[in-house]
Amino acid sequence: MQASRKWNAHWIRPEEDKPEKNTYYLFRKDFAVTDRAESYTLYITADTRYRVYINGCVIGYGPPLCVSHYHYYDEHQIKLRQGVNCIAVEVYHLGVAPDSVCGLLCEIASETGRSLVSSDAEWKVTRSEAWRQDTHYFRMSMYAPFQEHFDARRIPDGWMTPGFSDQSWAGSRIIKGQWEDRPPAVLPWGHLVPRDIPFMLETPRLARSVMRVEESIDLLNRMRSEDLSISLSVPGQPLHHATVEKPDQLLRTTGHTVVQCSTDHLDRSFDGVYYPSIVLDFGKSINAFLELEISGEAGGMIDIGYAERLINGHFNNTIEGMYADRYVMREGRQRFRPSTWKSFRYVKIMFRSCVAPVLVHRVQASVTEYPYEDRGEFHSNDSTLNQVFEICRYTLRLCSNDSIMDTPWREQAQFVGDVAAVTLGGIYSCFGDIKLPAKFLKQSAANQLPVGLLPSVTNSANNPMVHPDYSLWWVHALWNHYLYTGEAEWIHRYYPHTLKILQYYMAYIGEHQLLENIPHMTFIDWANVDRRGVCAPHNAIFYGVSACIEKMAVLKGDAHTQAQLQQIRGGIKKNFSRMFFSEERGCYADAWVDGSLSPITSEQTNMAAIYWELCDHMEPSHVADRILGSDPLRHTEAQPFFTMITLRALNKIGRGAQALELIRSRWGRRMVDKGATSTFEEWGLNGSWRTGVFSNVMRTQSHAWSAFPAEFLIRSVAGFEIVEPGCSTVRIAPMESSFNYNIAIPIPQGRVSIKRENGTTQVSAPDNVTIQ
Repeated sequence: MQASRKWNAHWIRPEEDKPEKNTYYLFRKDFAVTDRAESYTLYITADTRYRVYINGCVIGYGPPLCVSHYHYYDEHQIKLRQGVNCIAVEVYHLGVAPDSVCGLLCEIASETGRSLVSSDAEWKVTRSEAWRQDTHYFRMSMYAPFQEHFDARRIPDGWMTPGFSDQSWAGSRIIKGQWEDRPPAVLPWGHLVPRDIPFMLETPRLARSVMRVEESIDLLNRMRSEDLSISLSVPGQPLHHATVEKPDQLLRTTGHTVVQCSTDHLDRSFDGVYYPSIVLDFGKSINAFLELEISGEAGGMIDIGYAERLINGHFNNTIEGMYADRYVMREGRQRFRPSTWKSFRYVKIMFRSCVAPVLVHRVQASVTEYPYEDRGEFHSNDSTLNQVFEICRYTLRLCSNDSIMDTPWREQAQFVGDVAAVTLGGIYSCFGDIKLPAKFLKQSAANQLPVGLLPSVTNSANNPMVHPDYSLWWVHALWNHYLYTGEAEWIHRYYPHTLKILQYYMAYIGEHQLLENIPHMTFIDWANVDRRGVCAPHNAIFYGVSACIEKMAVLKGDAHTQAQLQQIRGGIKKNFSRMFFSEERGCYADAWVDGSLSPITSEQTNMAAIYWELCDHMEPSHVADRILGSDPLRHTEAQPFFTMITLRALNKIGRGAQALELIRSRWGRRMVDKGATSTFEEWGLNGSWRTGVFSNVMRTQSHAWSAFPAEFLIRSVAGFEIVEPGCSTVRIAPMESSFNYNIAIPIPQGRVSIKRENGTTQVSAPDNVTIQ
């Protein structure tokens, strides 16, 4: 564990006793520099986010999304000039977490560690009136749940530069802890953690096409003015009154587009004002700050809406994901960049109250993404598999920022099960990165609950859900991270967390030596799986993951836990088929409830039984045929998340070709053939059978838990298996196939390459890696 740095700074806050949610504060401090040092280090964090400037220039923003008791801080290398300098910080206070406190912690130190300036009571602060506070709140979002309304006329001119007159601003209040002489040890920020991942890359991107240019009657939304998505979703008509000249210039970096609302109403006889709007398509979903450079008159409003898809060919973001920004112009040429990135493919830019012409010089997306390197590769002469691989790899990128997200479009949440079961394996396989997976494992462990389980979301305190099987997937991921890196410290450090999870489960082992009646909401998959009573897939997952815990116990020399697990696993193995196998169905039922088998049969249960070798009554191939054969039993189909187990199970019993065909039929026909550029949350976009009854809930088009084929097409097609932790010895058993392929597998020592062409296979690896 990295030691905490010795701070000279104090946590500071505004004078307000209880800052309101969704508020922005401006902190600043002028200070003198007398030496000629080349560079300095800026240490900074805030609750909830900061954007920091030195002498008017943006230095960065952060910190990574986190909970207060495990709070990250950032380090920026900066340059200062001799004489007076200014540090200025926008602090955004989200304010929806139960223990949330608005605060800033900041220090600039020289190369020798000497503190030049640090946050204290002498810093000036004011609550900014440029941002509206009572904007629409989309509760599902972890990162940016509030729409942003920013009025450029109300930001103090020059507040980020030296010499600004801040005499009317209040002084900051030091947040005092139990030990006032030991800054910054104050609650709720009980543990400060240095940023352990790189800063995100930002790359500019222009829109691919102009989808629509239209106008709409401008009617004031008086009752719900806080929600911009309502007006943004009003369908328009062809231009008759408003003006949009040269909209295609928005696809270029030169020239400009002229936009103007209708002015016919000024003669006092025409009824109403029409505002113009432009819908841009960026080609595929991206995570980006949409940046505008414009010239216009003060008071003109620009509303920006973001959407992952169009509805019936029209922009509509009122249904789900009501992400939107408003910019109110000041006079002259100006730029706008929202304080948070959004995930979108389509953007609608709406110009309101723009009676005078507005010149739009540039509309650009500044794409923000984790700096992965494409070290893993899969290329073949099977175009469908190639396309599936590409959309899966891209989705892994899309769902990686300063946290690993389920989807960037809706929640931006680090869901433990999503990440641990699918995303991490894809990251190792496609990129070979270990820093972001390591952050996930540590951040999740830091949120362990007293009962022993992990909360379902671990980058935010705004989601109280707990799925017990998610904790099992975290244990599985912890073991796999150790296997991949060879760093035993991961097991030594987090073995106690694993034991607490095990102890939770041991309390629910019943008279049949199986788990039963677990009170927390078992997840398994977004599908109609029977989770009641003695749940078969939950027992199978526990059986498989407990093997990982047993290996940890061996590594730790914990004979007691090892013996316990042998007994527990023996009981599950002995009784699984006795409890769940149905002679009538020829396969396994989902649960044993109130003395009888559940009527529900699922792919999830049967593939889990095959994968974790729990089939005793019948050959695994016969069970697989009852579910995936030519004449299958009526059953619940696995959604993309749990199809990872289906693919692994098929491959395990020698049916790799069938697994590949499943990838072609599910990801190929249901996603690629529908024009997907990233992987869908479920097989359908416009509804779900997850409860057994169709529900027309919109599903996301950018979900990392659906990206498992990226790992499968690299590792499983290559027959890659880690024999010695750290990949010093690996096993390669390339899949025989009717197609040619080239695969590269990133490992800590470099890359293992497999080339199969016309039935002949070539394997190469770094010199310090043994191939079996």
